[in-house]
Amino acid sequence: MPERPPFIEQLKAKWDEGKFVCVGLDADYEKIPQHIVAKSRETLYSREQIEVFSRVTFLKEIVNATGDLVSAFKPNSAFFEDSPEGEEALAEIIEHIHLRFPGVPVIGDVKRADIGDSNRGYAKMAFERYEFDAVTTNPYFGHDTYEPFLKYPGRGLLILCKTTNRDAGMYQDAPVNLPDYQETEKLNGIPLSDEEYELARQVAKRDIVLPLYYLVALRTATLAKENPNIGLVVGATHPEAFAPVRKLAPDLPFLIPGIGKQGGDLEKTLKYAPDSKGQGVIINSGSAIIYASSGEDFAEAARAATLKLHNQITELRAKNG
Repeated sequence: MPERPPFIEQLKAKWDEGKFVCVGLDADYEKIPQHIVAKSRETLYSREQIEVFSRVTFLKEIVNATGDLVSAFKPNSAFFEDSPEGEEALAEIIEHIHLRFPGVPVIGDVKRADIGDSNRGYAKMAFERYEFDAVTTNPYFGHDTYEPFLKYPGRGLLILCKTTNRDAGMYQDAPVNLPDYQETEKLNGIPLSDEEYELARQVAKRDIVLPLYYLVALRTATLAKENPNIGLVVGATHPEAFAPVRKLAPDLPFLIPGIGKQGGDLEKTLKYAPDSKGQGVIINSGSAIIYASSGEDFAEAARAATLKLHNQITELRAKNG
């Protein structure tokens, strides 16, 4: 496989083409069109083989139908890690995307984070075995857990900041007192810089208190000054998060889940989430696209749904200037 361009360069090339849709490739076997499953049963016998063949066939057709419209594809590893055959299927789909649409980055939604050798294994899995262009991770362990991923030049890291799930605020909205945080981190050797502290104070809802996810955005933006392939995950189901997070991380790419069946607000997303160039967003839609039809026209329906979202984004970007 030829060497892949840096993740951020691939994104910028797609943004310059006016493409911001990311198709989530989360293939639930129970939702795959039945004519595909029936076809696989003609030559295959074990349930594992039938499931894998059906997923690969289904997702390759989705990719073929939408690849010229998108800024990225995002397979979620959870739909493939239930068997060795599933893992082989994931690798096959990624290879297919790279070969068919070499300029489209593939984001591995893996959400891995750990310490030491464990995270080195996760990074090797993501960037050597599967050849993702970027992966998602969570910040709970701290920045030192990012290091194994960042040792792969040009590969991206998208850090969970504000997620779409119902109970996200249980921890992500926890109030952080800036002076107390600063004093604690001075003991740990990683306090905020004067610049970081002042920016955090300006964006905080009150003079010295901010929610935890603001702090994730702030510290990730500082880390990204050394690596432009770092970004944040900010869900469209919480549009109030976009403006403050963008102030704290003005230049970072945002992976934005929640558009489509989760009910995220596209208009507010495109009003508050883009960077100063009107770009910087990867707007993900999964189920609303890949399950747009359960019939033999599923690929055409997926293309139509992708094109509809693409056109909505184009119109709203023009409206916002």
